[in-house]
Amino acid sequence: MAAKRMDLNKRTLLVLSGSSNLLGQALAQQLSSRLATGSVVLLLDEQETQLKALAQLLGNGLQVLTGLLDAQHSNGVQLLDNCLQQCAGREFQRAILVHNEGEAATQLLMEPQTPAEWTNYVQQQLYAPVALNQCWLQAKALQGVEKLVINVTSSLQVRPLIFNTLLCSCKRARDMYFRAMAAEELRHNVHVLSYAPGLLKTHQALCDLNGNTVDPFELLSLSPEQQALPRVQPLQTILKLISILEEKSFVSGHDVDYYDTFVL
Repeated sequence: MAAKRMDLNKRTLLVLSGSSNLLGQALAQQLSSRLATGSVVLLLDEQETQLKALAQLLGNGLQVLTGLLDAQHSNGVQLLDNCLQQCAGREFQRAILVHNEGEAATQLLMEPQTPAEWTNYVQQQLYAPVALNQCWLQAKALQGVEKLVINVTSSLQVRPLIFNTLLCSCKRARDMYFRAMAAEELRHNVHVLSYAPGLLKTHQALCDLNGNTVDPFELLSLSPEQQALPRVQPLQTILKLISILEEKSFVSGHDVDYYDTFVL
């Protein structure tokens, strides 16, 4: 596959799932600020108050819509359909779908114990993103439109980690899904990038099964080289992502880590 570089200043439908954490907020603000007038931004998340606050920060010729996800994110397809209906008749030059982690890996470290809890977690972190992708790919309103999907992933959390069985499993499965999607959809002008934003300074202390506070970095089994890597601010890593899209280029289906191209 050839390397791809993108000018983001296009009339775009931008869908961002998982905008409640600081990384998602930086994604929304920085990506939307580069879109052409007439673009539409759909923000999806579970946190209604933060959704509304973020929507107020976006503007400059954009139409900003919000969608409140349910606990399993099973209504994402309906929220996207509602957005497409509101945009009926509008011609887009590009469609971008971003799957951010939301709060999955920043605040909670509770390993579900019952089969129902496992099923609910996988529904939210794996099945829901796949369903949203399929709706986005098959939408008649977006036929013939160049598409970009960004999977926010982690080069560390696809490895076995303490208290992270489900998170690591879903991250690994999602990565393989997006790799396969890149190969299958290349002929339809669909480009896929899995981006690992680095070790964020904003990762909060987590709780284990006994309610004890745990430093998340203690669970990562970092090598001395990894421990020496600088921690990253959300804005810093999102600017790197935009640099990769617009200047450095990427190969569809490949994983890119913040530290792979450390110097802007």
